[in-house]
Amino acid sequence: MNQQTINKSVSFSGVGLHKGEKVTMKLNPSSENFGIIFKRVDLDNKIEIKANVDNVVSTKRGTTIGKNGVRIHTIEHILSALHALGIDNLLIEIDSSEVPIMDGSSKEFINEILNVGLKELDSKKDFFIIDEEFEYYDKSSGGYIKIIPYDGFKISFDIDFNIDSIGKQSFEMNSLDDYIQNVANCRTFCTYEEIYKLKSANLALGGSLDNALIFSDNNITHQDLEKINQLDDIKISDSVSENNFTLGNKKLHFDNEPVRHKVLDLIGDLYLLGKNIKGHVVSYKGGHELNVKILKKIINSNSNQDNFKFDKEQIENIIPHRDPFLLIDEIIDGRDGQYVVALKNITENEYYFKGHFPGEPIVPGVLLIETMAQTSCFLDMKNADNRNSKLMLLSNIKSARFYHTVVPGDKMYIRTDLIKYKLGTARVKGVITVNDNIVAEAEWMATMVKRKNENS
Repeated sequence: MNQQTINKSVSFSGVGLHKGEKVTMKLNPSSENFGIIFKRVDLDNKIEIKANVDNVVSTKRGTTIGKNGVRIHTIEHILSALHALGIDNLLIEIDSSEVPIMDGSSKEFINEILNVGLKELDSKKDFFIIDEEFEYYDKSSGGYIKIIPYDGFKISFDIDFNIDSIGKQSFEMNSLDDYIQNVANCRTFCTYEEIYKLKSANLALGGSLDNALIFSDNNITHQDLEKINQLDDIKISDSVSENNFTLGNKKLHFDNEPVRHKVLDLIGDLYLLGKNIKGHVVSYKGGHELNVKILKKIINSNSNQDNFKFDKEQIENIIPHRDPFLLIDEIIDGRDGQYVVALKNITENEYYFKGHFPGEPIVPGVLLIETMAQTSCFLDMKNADNRNSKLMLLSNIKSARFYHTVVPGDKMYIRTDLIKYKLGTARVKGVITVNDNIVAEAEWMATMVKRKNENS
């Protein structure tokens, strides 16, 4: 699966939910491995801020990223749409400090992006594979979020509001394929009690009955509504009765639209990891703060993998191959359980050139596959200590293609990605490039077996 951007630029105009300022936001195509970057074009220095959890500066009533004192507020809805559509690379130009709220959901973002179309790029998409359980618990609210290993992407979300109009709600999304039909049109919401506090704190200045659901409290009175009227130009005192669940008696898209919107927010916040997650996310009474907390916990636990590098001597301590059949020089990048990148310099002294072919040396295609297979041995570093008792053997080559010959003087970059691992068998995709051109690619299965000299 490759990275994606959009075919051409697309713009959105509106107001920010909390600041209430008019804003135009333009999404622009970008190159592979660029990421999602916001650019404040209203400022003289036009500062750029990457959509990354390290740049989060606030999670109060939305997710805010910042850099050098410059902020961009309420980014979760647009990130949710990009995550759902599988868009990895965009430059987002914005002329104010907050993303437009539109109708309070991500539906308009989704529709307009699909109108301009998606563009597939050459580089492979990065996935963050959850291979251990992560959990964050908030003692004050009793809420928690956890992410557990799962071969795919799944969300289970529960909320519990102490007002009858919302109450307890649950929703489960089994893959991002369900997003457009079941999540995208679910609108942001709050309760009457919250709206009064927000307005008093100069927040939700762009909020209205056109872009948010406001749920009635259990004992709302006419006098309560007048408090809001004193803070807002929108007069809503005549739009609610004791039988209304929402102010303005707005029709819900789903009976459990609030929890579905929580899932929309969560999907946006998760994209601050910079890649798609493979795992099952379970949240109870979750929100932006918990979402960001769990991401930081994941990143901190994997910080030691930033130095995923091994020289020739270290390679020999991990895999059983030896010269002349050790076909990789060094491991230069990787993440355990996700991907590995190796380097091999092809010299005229490679032993196989004596016979393949005299006078016209070419690396055999079968050895290119073997080179990819050796690189893939580093996909499972958790079990590196089992190298004396286990071997990973090819069990099936599902496909292989060779595009260019590899000759002396070439520098090969070998990347392998773990597609699936189950019951001791791995499905792996490998690609070899020379001078940024793909020379070979393959997909295979490999199975863990016991070594005959297990006790040696």
